[in-house]
Amino acid sequence: MATKHFYPVADGLVQQALLGTVASHSKLGLLYADKVIYHKSHPRNQVAVISGGGSGHEPAHAGYVGSGMLAAAICGDTFASPSAKQVQNGCMAVPSDQGYILIVTNYTGDMLHFGLACEKMKAEGHKVGVVKSADDVSVGRQNGGMVGRRGLAGTIILDKLLGSMSATGASFEEVLALGQAAGVSLVTISAGLDHCHVPGRPTAYGGLDHTTLEIGMGIHNEPGVQTVSPIPPIDVLIDRLLQYMIDPSDRDRAYAPFEPTDEVVLLVNNLGGMSTLEMRAITQCAVTQIRKNYSITPSRVVAGTFMTSLNAPAFSLTLFNSTYTAKQCGVPVYKVLEYFDAETDALSWPKTHRYNDTSALVENNKASENSISYAIDIVVDPDTLDRKLRKAAANVIAIEPKLTEWDTEMGDGDCGKTIEAGVLALLQAMDEEGLARSGSVLKVIDAIVAITEDRMGGTLGAVFGIFFAALFNSLVATLSATPNNTPVEKVIAMATVKALDSLRVHTPAKEGDRTVMDVMIPFVEAFKDGNIAEAAKVAKAAAEGTKKLLPKLGRATYVSSLYTRDVLPPDPGAWGVHELIQGLAA
Repeated sequence: MATKHFYPVADGLVQQALLGTVASHSKLGLLYADKVIYHKSHPRNQVAVISGGGSGHEPAHAGYVGSGMLAAAICGDTFASPSAKQVQNGCMAVPSDQGYILIVTNYTGDMLHFGLACEKMKAEGHKVGVVKSADDVSVGRQNGGMVGRRGLAGTIILDKLLGSMSATGASFEEVLALGQAAGVSLVTISAGLDHCHVPGRPTAYGGLDHTTLEIGMGIHNEPGVQTVSPIPPIDVLIDRLLQYMIDPSDRDRAYAPFEPTDEVVLLVNNLGGMSTLEMRAITQCAVTQIRKNYSITPSRVVAGTFMTSLNAPAFSLTLFNSTYTAKQCGVPVYKVLEYFDAETDALSWPKTHRYNDTSALVENNKASENSISYAIDIVVDPDTLDRKLRKAAANVIAIEPKLTEWDTEMGDGDCGKTIEAGVLALLQAMDEEGLARSGSVLKVIDAIVAITEDRMGGTLGAVFGIFFAALFNSLVATLSATPNNTPVEKVIAMATVKALDSLRVHTPAKEGDRTVMDVMIPFVEAFKDGNIAEAAKVAKAAAEGTKKLLPKLGRATYVSSLYTRDVLPPDPGAWGVHELIQGLAA
C-alpha cells in the first residue's frame, strides 16, 4: 500500500479539504468548526436532503452538495462519525419548512449520532426522517445479524434520487418513500488489491501480497469476506462479484430481485487508488458480463470516483433496480430515471447519459488470409523464413521483462511491451494465417508494416513502421533495377541501406544519442555486403555500447540522476532491435 502523503499528519486536513471544496463552488458555504458544507441558496420550501459521515471517502459527501442533490453534508474526522451536534448545526444551516431527510450509511457511529440528532430535532418541532443506506452484499444475512449490511457507494445514488426529487417540490412523505424504496433496491460489492493508509497513523495492516486480492472490503480498511489467490482474470472476478449481487439462489445475499426487463443502473466506483484507464476497462467488462450471464442491459452506466477509502487500490460495483423501486413506492419507473438524470451543480456528480451499446462498435479486426500476389518478389524457403521469424520473436519475448525494467528506470516503461506486442502479433499472423507459408519476403514485410500501425504504437512503433514501409518500397525498386541472378542477401542489403536513409529523413537521432539508431545504423552499414552473421555481431557490440552513452533524445534526457553514473542499463530499444537481429541471423 502507498504510505507516503503530502499531509503526513492528519490534523486539520479535513477542514483544509473542505475549504478547497468550497473554493471550487460559489454557492457553497462552510461551517468551519462543525465541518459542514451547505448550499447557501437551498429553498426553504423544499425538503432538505442531508447526508454525511466520516471523512476519507471523498468526494463523498461534500462533493454532492448542490442544487438538485444534497442541501448539506456533515463531515467527521477521518473514518469517524460526526457528532449529533454537528448534524443539528448542519440542518440549521439550510432551514426548511418542509422537513429534513437524513441519508445515513449503516455504521454504528453514524446511525447513533444521526439518530440522536433526528430525535432532538423532532423534539424541537421539525419534521425529520432517516433513510438508511445499506447496500453491501458481501455481508450476508447470517453474518450481518441485527446490524445488517454496510453502506457503500449506493449511498450516492440515494443522494442523487432524493435530492432531485426534492428539487421538484415533492412532499416530505414522497421523498422519504422514494428513499426507503430505493434503499432496498441497491446492491454493492467491492474488490481490492490492497488496503488504504491513513495519514498520520501507523500501518496496522500488513497488506496483501502481489498475488492476492480481497472481495468484500469495506470503506474503513475492514478486511474483505474472501481472499483470492492467485488474482483471477478480470472477467472471472467480475463474474464472481455479480454472483454475490444478483444470484437469486443465494438466499443469504439475494437482497433485491433483478429481471432482464428491469431498468437497471450500473455504478462503477473507484475506491481511490485505481487508474482511470483500468476503471474504464473494468466498466466495459462489467457491462459485458452482466449482459452475457444475466441478460441485463443497464439503462444507465456511470463510472468514476464516487465514494473512496482514501487511497485504496480497489473498486466496487453497484446495481440499482429502478423498476423494483418504482413498484415499492408507486412512482413510475420513468420518473425514477428522470430523477437520476436530472441536472445538478454538485461538484462531483457526473453528467449522466443513456447507456451506449458498444458491442456494435467493436469490429472484428482479425486479418484475413493475405492473398496479395506481388508482380515482383523475393521468395525464400518457407521453413527457414518461419524458423528465423520465430527465433527473433522468442528472443524479444524472453528479454521483455529486462527491457521493461530498463525503460522504467530510464523512460516511461513501455518499450518492452511495445516490441513484445509487435512480435506476438507477428506470431499470431504466422499461426492463424500462415504468413510465412509462401516464403514471400514482401508479404512478411507488408504484414509487419500493418502490425506496427495497429498493434505497436509509441515512438518505437513509428520507427519500425517507417523503416519497414521504406524497406518494402526499396526492395521493389531494387528488384526492378538489379539482374535476376543477384543473390537474395545482396538485394536485401541494398534495400536496407535505402530504407535506413528514408528513416533518417524523419528522425534526428544518430549514433551516440542512445536510441534505437545506435544499433540500426551500424548494423545496416555492416550488412552492406549481405553477411547478416557478421552484421549481427556488430549490432550486439553496438547494443552493449549504449551502456556508456548519455541520452540526448527521448524521455530519458530528463532523468538527471543518470548523469552521475558511469555505467547505465543498455538502451532498451537498441537492445530489443539487437535481439531481433540475432534471431534473424541464427
